[in-house]
Amino acid sequence: MTNIHRRHFLQGAVGALGAIGLSQLHLENRALRYGQALAQDTRRKVGLLVGINAYSARDRLYGPLTDVELQRQLLIHRFGFNPNDIHTLTDANATRANILGTFDEYLLNSVGPEDVVVLHFSGHGARVNESEIMRSLLDQANLDCIDANCLNTALVPVDYGGDGGPVQGIMGHTLLLMRSVLPTDNVTLVLDCCYAGGGKRGNVIMRSHLTDLELRTSTAPAITLAESEYQQTLLSRLNWGTPELIDQIRSQQGKGFVAASSRANQQSADYPFDGFTAGAFTYLLTQYLWHETRPLSVTIPAIASGTTRLSKHSQVPEYDPQGVSRTAEAPIYHLDPVAPAAEAVLIETPGPKANGQVSLWLGGLDPLSLEAFDNSAEFTQVDQAGNPIGTIKLLRRDGLMATGEVIEQSAARSATPATPLLQERLRGIPATITLRVGLDDTLTAAEQAIATDQLKALTFIEWVSVEPGRSPKPPHVLLGRYTSAIESRMALSGVVRRPPVNSLGLFSTTQEPLMVESFGDPGEAMADALNRRLKPQFTSLLIGRMLALMVNQTASHINVSLAVEHQGSRSSTTTRGGSDSAIIIPQLTAQGIEPIPVDNRITITVTNHEAYPLHLGLLVIDAAGEVTVLYPPTSDDVNSDRVAPRAAINLPALQAVEPYGITQLLVMASPNPLQSALRTLRRIAPTLRGSSNEASPEEVMRDMFNTLDSRRSSSLSLSGPRLLDVNTIAALSLLFEIVPAS
Repeated sequence: MTNIHRRHFLQGAVGALGAIGLSQLHLENRALRYGQALAQDTRRKVGLLVGINAYSARDRLYGPLTDVELQRQLLIHRFGFNPNDIHTLTDANATRANILGTFDEYLLNSVGPEDVVVLHFSGHGARVNESEIMRSLLDQANLDCIDANCLNTALVPVDYGGDGGPVQGIMGHTLLLMRSVLPTDNVTLVLDCCYAGGGKRGNVIMRSHLTDLELRTSTAPAITLAESEYQQTLLSRLNWGTPELIDQIRSQQGKGFVAASSRANQQSADYPFDGFTAGAFTYLLTQYLWHETRPLSVTIPAIASGTTRLSKHSQVPEYDPQGVSRTAEAPIYHLDPVAPAAEAVLIETPGPKANGQVSLWLGGLDPLSLEAFDNSAEFTQVDQAGNPIGTIKLLRRDGLMATGEVIEQSAARSATPATPLLQERLRGIPATITLRVGLDDTLTAAEQAIATDQLKALTFIEWVSVEPGRSPKPPHVLLGRYTSAIESRMALSGVVRRPPVNSLGLFSTTQEPLMVESFGDPGEAMADALNRRLKPQFTSLLIGRMLALMVNQTASHINVSLAVEHQGSRSSTTTRGGSDSAIIIPQLTAQGIEPIPVDNRITITVTNHEAYPLHLGLLVIDAAGEVTVLYPPTSDDVNSDRVAPRAAINLPALQAVEPYGITQLLVMASPNPLQSALRTLRRIAPTLRGSSNEASPEEVMRDMFNTLDSRRSSSLSLSGPRLLDVNTIAALSLLFEIVPAS
């Protein structure tokens, strides 16, 4: 695995950059040379990307087309796929016949033994009755159906049907045969759909399709006879009889890899991000792969920690096969990247551009930091070796598309081809940060009116729609009531600690209790809930939002790492400037997050790997949203947070305490003192713990971000977004879960 993306290639870059204008033609010529360099790879890399938004009005999705573009840009610019070898089928073109026909023509009949194949599907999943040929083969072997009800999962093409007759799905067993019949072992299926629990959850649509027949009778539909015929064609081509088929169904040695967005009994989120919708799994997977390429058995737990962060317990990604050595050895796409890590990429778009303006695709950005890239952010364009060759300032963003302006170009000729890849240099923290709150449909109209009236004094709250696809700025949190229907869903998901039914509190956008502590007694009045308990919670959540906008561990070049240990178990993370060996992701937990029983002793270590001193701050945000400054100790000395070169701070013998749930550690590191940035946060944090005293988040915003702004030493008064430089601030985050003692 290459470590090229872990190098310090921007240290001192400012001095190497000149003020020469960089024309769009020059950019395109350089990108062309880069494309020619990638084309030298002799192995063919072929992709089939399927995404469907345009189901019926009842089943419409908003994110699959974004998923297709997320994968396309990643495969081309990070893994060196030729654009002509990536075949996309979207909306009306994504019929069952077209999907299978494209598979046969461009994958099955075209690739060779060493070639690489990626097949991605984003859309609805479903449950269908087993096909006739599979039932027959199972009967011949005197075996019962694999599923107790003789059901199988299926992908839902745009012409699926569902009016009572057979449906046009592509079944799980068909997918097994499709990957088995390919002439290469280097095949990966990425499935961002779900097979259970569809419908709307809070502000999120789940990617599971129910036919009219299922809604009326709870009976799964039959699959079209064409599915049996296609399965028979593949079996004949494989020369498989019943024994071989059954062995493959039950085997852990299947060809290639399958990466699934959730378990078969879970939902996959069509998730509203800032300005666009995408599959939570696809966005997190592609964003991860823009920065890391690690074995499959490490990649999927890493993505699971991200889906937990977004959708709580709703969605735990899985992979297949498990328990075999190759998943711990080979990366998810069976190849290493051919280009450096990046947050963005220059792309060609139709239509004229103003002088010096270019189009950007921002697929490598952390989803929680997107609002820091609306304008004023800057990116460094790099060559194939990771050397800086220019600077581009972001002018405006529309979802993951953006327009930028070229402001600098390197005066020196690069020894290696230019790439269209862009790495973060500055991010722009908005001058005003709000907490977007949605009123869940579990509230009555009267309760919603009371809530908006009672919270109007909290000027940082922005009320937004909870209807998927309605608002480009989705809610960060939902205010709602914990109903018996939600209770049934949480119990089925195995959530141990749950609020009392009919209590008021705060939910994630997937309508799961965000913080159990935010819920009160059953039947509590809305005004009482807000005035006695919830107002400080909103302030805590806003401060958490501010801190989340800072996290830049995949971009910062300051070499610092964070580790948590308890009872011999260890998880750790580092910045881009660090070593891959400093990243340890728990692989034995489904959610990729270390569970730590309450009362266990925890050791936290933050290490400065640089050759110069760093100032460090260490914060903990518990499951109730409360923020505590663990380091530095309270002091008037501006250097009390200073850590010597290649030294570490250790916080031993901390005790895991309630509340139960996801806890976040956040490290801030900078060559400049951080005491003043943390002073207000340290002062007001105690007022947020169960008190109705209303602290001022504006103070935190002013003291923290004015201190960290890269312009702070200039004579100019600060206005507009606060600019955070990857060379002067690192903010890295690590999650773990506090669980009851066994």
